[in-house]
Amino acid sequence: MTSWVLFPRLHLAEVEDQSWCPSWLREHSHNSLARMWRTSNSRNGSPSTQACDLLLRALGGLKHASQFTFIDACAGAGGPTPLLERAMNARLAASGYKPVTFVLTDLWPDVKAWEKITKSSEHITYIDEPIDATKPRVLARPGTKECRIFNLCFHHFDDAAAEKVLATAVQSTDAFVIFEMTHRTLPSLLNTTMVILSVFVTTIYDFYWSPVHLLFTYLVPLVPIFYAIDGYVSCVRGRTAEETWELLYRQPDLALDEWELKSGEQTALLPFGKLYWYSGVNKAATV
Repeated sequence: MTSWVLFPRLHLAEVEDQSWCPSWLREHSHNSLARMWRTSNSRNGSPSTQACDLLLRALGGLKHASQFTFIDACAGAGGPTPLLERAMNARLAASGYKPVTFVLTDLWPDVKAWEKITKSSEHITYIDEPIDATKPRVLARPGTKECRIFNLCFHHFDDAAAEKVLATAVQSTDAFVIFEMTHRTLPSLLNTTMVILSVFVTTIYDFYWSPVHLLFTYLVPLVPIFYAIDGYVSCVRGRTAEETWELLYRQPDLALDEWELKSGEQTALLPFGKLYWYSGVNKAATV
């Protein structure tokens, strides 16, 4: 069942997008996102497990997926990539296919965080130079196809930048998949509210050793205010499939005849958490 969109899209500002956002606030947010990706409270599995299923479905199954390099286009501190890599390569191995590589990239590379991730998996690498997702560039390993993944980040781009990001994906890759957990829908707003309130529990669990986190959660509630601002603004920034694909269709120089564009949503976390996905696959890549 498709959720109703409640209001028009607005590209408002998020705190975490600002250069002055304190690192300890970003750390809290990154911890929360990591927990979200690995939490499983339904028969469909965790959001990362479901994202892996959706990747395989978009690419036409394990045989085709085994031919790709997966590029995390806006990796941040690593996001769900370690979980996606583990799930994807476990399924490939079980069916007799060789493992695939996941590559972490970002305009602002978090090399310190990525080094820790790559030490735990030989199938995750990173590019330590800034990678601008709005500029065409092939990033896949030689001899493989490229699937570019946008994990909970596409809403950060305004329309002008989003146009370039999608155009670059069409020009430089064989497939792309966008995942979002925020949108202009009632389930998303309710789920965001639960996330905001959850910081009163997660802070003591994750940061019991940090006076700064404890102070600005329980005595001076900057952390919940930060979550409220960025959470609801992320919802307001969400795009429908029609709005997303219109960013492509209004670029007449793009050759889209061979591209298959799909979208959908599904419950990823009970009771309200929805995973919204948008995929584009060059038909020649799955022949």
